[in-house]
Amino acid sequence: MTTLLGGLLWLAACAPDAPPPAPVAPDTCVMYRAPAPGPLAAERSAAGDAAVAVANLYVREARVSGDPGFYTLAESALECALARAPGDKEALRLRAHVWLQFHRFADVEAETTRLSAAPDATWLDHALLGDAQLEQGKLDAAGEAYQRAVNLRPNLESYDRIGWLRWLWGDLDGAVEMQALAVSAASPLDPEPYAWVLTRLGWLHALQGVPAPELDAALKLLPNYRPARFARGRLRLHTGDPAAAEDLRAAGATVEAVWALSELDATASVEAVKAQDPRGYAMWLTPKDPAAALALLQKEWTERQDATTRMARAWAAFCAKAPSVDAPAEARAALATGIVEPRVLWMGAEILGDDTLRQRALAMGPGLLPSERRP
Repeated sequence: MTTLLGGLLWLAACAPDAPPPAPVAPDTCVMYRAPAPGPLAAERSAAGDAAVAVANLYVREARVSGDPGFYTLAESALECALARAPGDKEALRLRAHVWLQFHRFADVEAETTRLSAAPDATWLDHALLGDAQLEQGKLDAAGEAYQRAVNLRPNLESYDRIGWLRWLWGDLDGAVEMQALAVSAASPLDPEPYAWVLTRLGWLHALQGVPAPELDAALKLLPNYRPARFARGRLRLHTGDPAAAEDLRAAGATVEAVWALSELDATASVEAVKAQDPRGYAMWLTPKDPAAALALLQKEWTERQDATTRMARAWAAFCAKAPSVDAPAEARAALATGIVEPRVLWMGAEILGDDTLRQRALAMGPGLLPSERRP
């Protein structure tokens, strides 16, 4: 993951025969206050020494800008806050959210299990627990956590999470229903979450093959909102609209955006952004170097055992002819979750030689890239 700050500071030896110097961790309370450009730099400056407030601003900047380095700075601010007040639950919750971005799913599950068991547990404690469980493929447990969250506070964030879970369960209509509820709970006074749920709903509509005006509505709220530019770019790529390239470039240096752009621009380098999303990069790499892709996915599998990772690993093993993974069995296990993600269905079709799966994937138009749609 790209970071804005990093490295270790070393103490100098004070005598020729002194032992090797020990590494000293950077002072997080200094790091998070270091000047850093960003869309909310003025707000951060005004927040001064309020570490949790600054961390919240960094998280907002990461979401709006698409630069994951802001999450690293947010983590520094939160570590500083927790050094000052180890039991600060607001800081613990926000740190759990940041850890999710770093794929520290087991750590988040452990932390939020403790938080959600406390008498004063909030809806967010249960929601974050569900997020960690979902990413590890524990969909039923995630569903229970999300239900507890929505029971405590039915809101945009709860509806959005349940909508995504329904999508992973293969219930496209149910996912659309919940995303519509999330949109109805949004407010233009808080435009980023509003744009996010509009984008999700628009993408689901596009997969259903119906108009997706929500994407333009999201971009009316935030004209350069990267998730919406990406979704619209994918839709335009599918329809052959030459404006797709402009949208995909504006979507930022993510694996998925650059991969899609490479369908139109041979100079677009997925290799250059591989650290941003190791799993996505491995899926792109599989047809080119399946053994290297499998090695990446074996590592990813230790952290997340969801259906997408399972199928991607099976696909790489199938292409590499690796006996260490029973690709057909793993593909069937991934599909048994009910997942309807087009690329997952497409990989399953290739492994199992199942044309019905292939047709289901093709039916969700923009869910596959043009190169994936070709026989």
